[in-house]
Parts: sequence; structure tokens; C-alpha cells
Amino acid sequence: MSESVRAALLIAKPIQHIAPALRLLARQPSVQARVYYWDAAIGGRYDRGFGRHVRWSTDLHSGYDWWSPPADGSAARRAAAVWRRLRADRPEVILCFGWASQVARTGIAYATLTRTPLLYYGDTNWRAAVNGQHPHLRAAVLRRLFRRAAGAVSTGTYNREFYIAHGLSPARIHPGVYPTDVDRFRAAGSQRPADRPDRPVVIGFAGKFTPIKAPRDLIEAVARLPRERPWEVRLIGDGPLRAELESAVAAHDLAGRVRFLGFRNTDELPGAMGDVDIMVMPSRKEPRGLVPIEAMAAGAAVVVSSATGVWGAGDAVQDGQTGLVYPAGDITALTGCLRRLLDDPGTRRAMADAGRERARSFGPHDFAVSVTAALVATTQEARDVHRG
Repeated sequence: MSESVRAALLIAKPIQHIAPALRLLARQPSVQARVYYWDAAIGGRYDRGFGRHVRWSTDLHSGYDWWSPPADGSAARRAAAVWRRLRADRPEVILCFGWASQVARTGIAYATLTRTPLLYYGDTNWRAAVNGQHPHLRAAVLRRLFRRAAGAVSTGTYNREFYIAHGLSPARIHPGVYPTDVDRFRAAGSQRPADRPDRPVVIGFAGKFTPIKAPRDLIEAVARLPRERPWEVRLIGDGPLRAELESAVAAHDLAGRVRFLGFRNTDELPGAMGDVDIMVMPSRKEPRGLVPIEAMAAGAAVVVSSATGVWGAGDAVQDGQTGLVYPAGDITALTGCLRRLLDDPGTRRAMADAGRERARSFGPHDFAVSVTAALVATTQEARDVHRG
């Protein structure tokens, strides 16, 4: 394809781990991409999960072409502004992040009426096909949306299965990546202290203290670990369950073993994870999950629940190879995974090494290359049909 593709990326708001990938996408000569934000989030926003106003410490807006409607207008006025901008720019292909946001709905309507090829991008896994409110209605709506789409960019094994479960042909699903800045975490992990018999094994959690993220499961699991062994827990994050977690720590007499590190901004996370030996994601529901990949890049062995979307054949976490997977909510099984990694340092190091290597494939460059390939292939097909 000689001429570059005009592409529109519709995203609700800037995302800290996507911004570096968008900068690399902007350097791809075969694509002219513009990002349409519903809310540019200048000055940050209030995050309910963390229970605080968050202004991400990384650059979210420079290095790529983006646009956003006036923030002070009504939803109808902003949607109209998005529509007008799309009509003026006349993209050849649209990549829609999700389908439920206002900007996504506007883009879907525009693509339908103008017959512009539309690709979906997201991190939902196949479990969403049966969970949530009104699952049958939701499934019917998604089937209709996907039937009209040109395809999707999958971000993992179970994300691909999600699209297939909702009627999208496997031939129209392009392989993709949900990126994180793996290089920064690898650099932080290179300073990891050497294993010594007297050094406690550090077990970590990073995320929001909410029921869905299930940090209480980790507290209950470590409470069953042998106390004569040198280990400690570091909880990175904050949220509405903070007081409950502190009470659980006290009730299990774990005050000397568990540290609350508080909220950490984007640029602080690599340092906070750099000496974690075992990172746990015990979520009861998790579309994808970046923390395991970040921890893997930093050199930690990872344990994830079955409710996460980051594991499976060909994905980041492969049970028994690059990490361990246990049934979500099963405290006994989680304790067993932790004991296995505590009791067998050789296995722990082997999984950490394999995970560190596997994490290389989930960076911003991989996003830029895979998205470019999907946009170019979709546009080429549309051009061929038009010419034919």
C-alpha cells in the first residue's frame, strides 16, 4: 500500500500505559492516526477506586495527534462536535476502544452511516459473555455490533475468545497487544537484591483496594503461611477497603509482616515492584490486568486468579511456566501457590526468568506494530472492494 492510511482512534480518556504506544504509532509511516478523546482529562480526574483525585505523573498528551470536544458542552453538543470532526477528517478506518463510552457510540453510529470500516479494541475476556447485568441482552447487542464491524484487534487469548463467542469470525480478529512500559520495569528489576537465606521473600499486591480486586484474599492466604519462614507482604495502592484490610492484618497478627505502601503514581511503580519476588493478582473479575506483566518484566514470579484475562495458551501467564494460576476466590489454592514458590526457590527463579522474557512481547512497540498491521490490512481490503 503506497499511500498511508487515515485512521481515527476513539478513546474515552487518556490512559497512562497507552500514551507511549500512541507516540510510537504516530511514527509509523503507513498510518496517519488521530486520537479522538471524549475527555482530554487535562489536570487529572477523580478515581473512585483509589478514592482520590489522580493526576498521572507521565506525559499523556504529547508526541501524537489528538483532539477532544470542548469540555464545557453538554453530551449532545460534544457528540455533535465529534461527528463534525470525523466528517471533516474522513478517516478510512476507525479503531474504537470499547463500545459503551459516548465517543465510542458516536463513532459506531458514524461508521455505520458512512460505511467506514470499524475495528474494536479492548481487554474484555470471554467470561464477560456470561457475567454482569442483563447478560442475554448484552450478548445480543454485542453480536449485532460485531456483525457490522470490519473486525477486532485482540489483546490476549481470552479476549480473542470473547469476540468469537459473540459471533465475530476468527479470520477478522487481528492479533494485538494491551501494552505496558516493560522496559522501565525491566530496568527497575535489574537492581533486584540477590537471594540470601536471611532476606525475606517479598510477596506483593498492586492495585485498588476494592472487592473486585480482592486484596483481602491475599491477606487470608498469607495468614496460613508458616511464620518461621522469612517472608513479608507489600500492598501497593489504596481504596475503600483500606480499613478492612488493616483490621484483617491486626486480627491475624500480621502487623510485622504486612506493609501498606499507599498509592503510587505511574513513575513510582517500577521502583515499588523492583524487589518484589512474588506478585499476586487475586481479582474476582479482571478484564486483562497489567500488573502481572509489569511484575514479570521486573523479575517477579506471578500468581494470578482464574478470573483474570492475562493467562492462557499463548498469553503472558502460562500456568506452571511463566506463572501460576489458581481458581478465583479459593484461598486454600492461593496459599498452596504461595507455599510452592516459598518452598522451592529454584522453581520461583525459573518462573521469574521465563516470565521476564515473555513480558518483552507486551510493550508499546508491539502495540504500534500490531495496530498498524490491523489498520492497513482493513483499509486495503476496503480499497480493494471499492476498486473492484
